[in-house]
Amino acid sequence: MQEKKKRELPVLDSTEMPESLDCTTCLLPMQYQKKEEGKFVWQCFRCGKKYFVYTEDGKTTIEETWGPPR
Repeated sequence: MQEKKKRELPVLDSTEMPESLDCTTCLLPMQYQKKEEGKFVWQCFRCGKKYFVYTEDGKTTIEETWGPPR
C-alpha cells in the first residue's frame, strides 16, 4: 500500500523568513486559510491583507495583496 504524500506548507529557510507570518499593517500573526491555485493563502482577519506563499524553482515567494476583512 502506498502512503499518500501529505500536503504541507513549503519548508522555508529560516534565514530568509521569520518564524511566523505577521501582517505588515497590523503586526498581528496571519491566519492560514486554504491553498488556491497552487499558492498557500494567509490572511489578516483584522485588516484583510492577504499573503500568497508558493515555491517555484526551489525559491519561496510571498505575494502581498489586499482583500476584504471577514
